[in-house]
Amino acid sequence: MRSLTLERGFRMPSHRRFAPAAVRVTVVGSLVAAVALSATGCAGLPGSPVSVALSEGPGFPRNAPISEPLFDNNWRGEPVGWLDDNRETITVVSYGSSTCPLVATAITVIDDSTVAIDLRQAPAQACTDDLAPYTHVLAVPAGWGQGEGPYAATFDRALDAFGPTGSIQTTAQLWPWPEPTSIAVQTLSGLPDDITIPSDALEKGAPLAFWGMDRASLRVITWGSSSCPPPALSLDLVSSTELALVFGALPPRACTADFAPTTHVFGVPEGLDLGTVFLTITIELGEAPSLQYRVPIAQ
Repeated sequence: MRSLTLERGFRMPSHRRFAPAAVRVTVVGSLVAAVALSATGCAGLPGSPVSVALSEGPGFPRNAPISEPLFDNNWRGEPVGWLDDNRETITVVSYGSSTCPLVATAITVIDDSTVAIDLRQAPAQACTDDLAPYTHVLAVPAGWGQGEGPYAATFDRALDAFGPTGSIQTTAQLWPWPEPTSIAVQTLSGLPDDITIPSDALEKGAPLAFWGMDRASLRVITWGSSSCPPPALSLDLVSSTELALVFGALPPRACTADFAPTTHVFGVPEGLDLGTVFLTITIELGEAPSLQYRVPIAQ
């Protein structure tokens, strides 16, 4: 699961800070007492819903074109989704009890721009009261979702593991994919005046990393289209001598065909040694294999 959490001490301007991970939505509410959290299995009881998904399973896809909603102040536990696999499938991530996940039971075309997706819980005797992601991959109805869009899904969720409780309707955009948000403090075209790069840096096209003044910031240089720099999704402290940075893939769009440097400026996590520190960089490319680099952070 892709993590967007920031390590302690990672300082961001107020307009870039994510909401704390403690923001949660109680899915089954007062229906589950604390003593029932041991959770017997949800399957095997009469009336279990039949899934229409091509596949379903726990977790949030690592190669998702959108960020996890857990850090969105406006999110209240509703499903998210997107068109995937050249618009041949719809990936939906629902949130709820990890032991009694929702099951995708129907997908129906409402009109040229909207499909309806039904999500149901299986009958159960007890369910954990957590907020876990569960991924459903469904086939796109024939002929739907192949134009410019936008396309959306209306979700009908029935949290009825313990009996009928009514349903909750929400809507999520499936296409076009939203623009990813970078965690960088700044994203700048070109190179800072105080950075000297190796003479073969452009030819190699590999990322570079430099400390800012007094190691108060980290500056990472990436190469590619000047109009479509990759968004930085996470920066994690691996050890006292290593950081890990992940850049996400951009949604499909028109980009300039140049090959230019972009400087991404980050705050520095606490806990690093004063000696040499290495940065592991992963650049995700959507459905293509990710690129990985490991570089020392230069002074």
